[in-house]
Amino acid sequence: MVKMDYSNYVILNFDLGIRGEYDSLYIFLDTYKAKDCGNSNCFFEYNFHGTDLDYDDKFKQLKDDLEDKISISKNDRIYVIVHNEAGKPRGKFLFGQRKTPIWDGYAPKVDVDTLPF
Repeated sequence: MVKMDYSNYVILNFDLGIRGEYDSLYIFLDTYKAKDCGNSNCFFEYNFHGTDLDYDDKFKQLKDDLEDKISISKNDRIYVIVHNEAGKPRGKFLFGQRKTPIWDGYAPKVDVDTLPF
């Protein structure tokens, strides 16, 4: 069995809102021949520079490259997953942060009442 090397693969999720600079992002993604993975999701191979790169090195290189090519606004969100040399993934928001998901509140909540009365 051939062992796959995932160290240069990036999974990217984006939410640029209605005023986002999609054209610049699409040029970036097309340059790297990104493959569609559903709405606002893709993966591509990225040529990271250097050797013995840790996750933070890879996050920084991607963030710097994206900032150079795309005008990011305060509400834009870009989340990426990169892999270390062993193929173990780790994700991080390069821009923006988590929001409360639209499905929050659909499942019944279990109240844990620890008060004695």
